[in-house]
Amino acid sequence: MANYFAIGISPAPFIADEDLTGAQWKLVKAASTAGYVASATSACDPTPIGVLVNDPSAGQEAAVVLFGPTKAKVRSNACTLDHGAWLKAASDAYFEPIATAGCVLTAGRYFGAVETGAATSLLGNVFVMIVSPCNAAS
Repeated sequence: MANYFAIGISPAPFIADEDLTGAQWKLVKAASTAGYVASATSACDPTPIGVLVNDPSAGQEAAVVLFGPTKAKVRSNACTLDHGAWLKAASDAYFEPIATAGCVLTAGRYFGAVETGAATSLLGNVFVMIVSPCNAAS
C-alpha cells in the first residue's frame, strides 16, 4: 500500500478566529485578522488556505495543512469520487469533485476508494494544493 503521508511537511500554526471544535479535517480560510483562520464556509465559492487537523476553540492554536497529504472530509456529488479526482471546496468546508472544466479553484486531489453514491461523505486521503487557474481576487 502506498504511503501518502511521508513527505515531511508539518502543519502551520494559526489561531482559531472562531470555535472550530467541529471543523477538524475540514477546509479553513484566512480570517480578517492576520494569523487567524476561520471555517471555509460560504455560499459564494469559499477560498480555503488548507485543512484543519486539530479541533481548537476560539483563540486556541489551529494546526493547518497548507500543502501536502492529509486526512480530510470529502463527499461525492453528482460526480463519482474517483481515486485521483481533482477536488474543490464545497460551501460547507468539505472537499468535493470538480464537476466542470473552467475557472474552478482547485483545492486538492483525492486518493482513496471510489465512491459513487450521491452526497456520500467520508474521511479520506487528500493531497492539499490550493490553486486558482483564474487568478482569483481572494
